Amino acid sequence: MGTDEGVMEELTGLGKTILGTDQDKIYLDLTVKNILAYKPLLARIFKEVVYECRDMSCEEIEKCIEGEVLVNSVFVDGGLTNAGERIDGLSTESYLNGEGLDRYDVRTYLRIPGDTETECIKLLINVEAQNEDKPGYDIPLRALFYCCRMISAQQGVEFTTDTDDPVKYGNIKKVYSIWLCTETAQCRANSIEKYDIKREFVVGSNSDDPRYDIMTAVIINISEKHDTQGSNNELIHLLTDLFDERIKGADKVVKLKDTYGLKLTREVESEVSEMCTYATAMENKGIEKGLKALVQSLKGYIGDFESLYAAVIKNEEYSKVTREQVMKYYR
Repeated sequence: MGTDEGVMEELTGLGKTILGTDQDKIYLDLTVKNILAYKPLLARIFKEVVYECRDMSCEEIEKCIEGEVLVNSVFVDGGLTNAGERIDGLSTESYLNGEGLDRYDVRTYLRIPGDTETECIKLLINVEAQNEDKPGYDIPLRALFYCCRMISAQQGVEFTTDTDDPVKYGNIKKVYSIWLCTETAQCRANSIEKYDIKREFVVGSNSDDPRYDIMTAVIINISEKHDTQGSNNELIHLLTDLFDERIKGADKVVKLKDTYGLKLTREVESEVSEMCTYATAMENKGIEKGLKALVQSLKGYIGDFESLYAAVIKNEEYSKVTREQVMKYYR
């Protein structure tokens, strides 16, 4: 196979993938990521779950978010592309031979003032939105994997292993991978989980104080039913309202501003409204798909259209569908 032929085959495969993908879902995913990249919202999340931010105000945290917040542009998989990066930079690509092109939803870093005027703490943070409650793997394991990738990708960027480097691994920056699970079953909803490294003496003890706190995975569980009963956590309430598709775009913008004091730019207001629009479109598509299957199934048992329509609207999920919608799949 020639090179041009191979490229054409790859493009053809990609084209098929694009054509087979729900464009509303693509738009919705990207819109959600853009909203999560909004610094005032990130600051609210960081204050709740990033240990180093616990005593800071949201305004102070926001000022510590340095540079551009990267959306869907940093690859997860590690490779050799960091080799030429300068120390203290932020790698925007990290993959090998084009394989496994997973991307972080949101990547950024915090530079927090330390104990002295010249000292600062740098944290690398990844935020992910997950809308499947059971995606086929344990979310904490994937979050910890992302943490490991963010650490390994620092070699040659944040730290070196050169023999003449007196610090070496000591320059590794702590990483956080924060996952917002927006469709969590009620038995686990309204909870926030943390997974990090703990020191334990198996035998004996000593007074050494080595540095080992370099990664934390966080899972924020938002109710699929949008039910926050029993929770008095403001972040849980804010995120529940943000991802509640029943709230119209304009109403959601007002609620984020008035109830939670979240200052929104026009661009973010537009993103929030678009998120609601695309979510509604996807919900309607789901209803149409289910309606088609139901009508075609009932046709085998019910002979006349009116009786079939009556049977369809008895189902709560399809109680508001019109005769025209049902007739489309009855013919």
